[in-house]
Amino acid sequence: MKISLDETRKQFGQIDQLVLRAFESSMYLVQVRLARGGELLNVCDEQGAILRFNSQLAAKVPFKGLGITDTVLIHESPYNEMIGMPATEKPAPLTVKLANPDDDYS
Repeated sequence: MKISLDETRKQFGQIDQLVLRAFESSMYLVQVRLARGGELLNVCDEQGAILRFNSQLAAKVPFKGLGITDTVLIHESPYNEMIGMPATEKPAPLTVKLANPDDDYS
């Protein structure tokens, strides 16, 4: 499911969690969990294209002023076999708590 960036800006106080998904080559995708829905929604532009950012700081800028109180970074590695793990075994993704957009001074 998707939600436009403009629509997220109308959700002041209704975003339970901001999720930044880290991928290789400094690519970050953003998802939000709304209080009323519970599922993660991919944030897209007005044409429906998923938004991509080059840093976690840049990914948080559009969400400043929305009162978000829970922000996490999730990184899943597709290279398990390169570090000696079986390719069929998928470990849990790395999840790290981040400063919320309103608390980030960058």
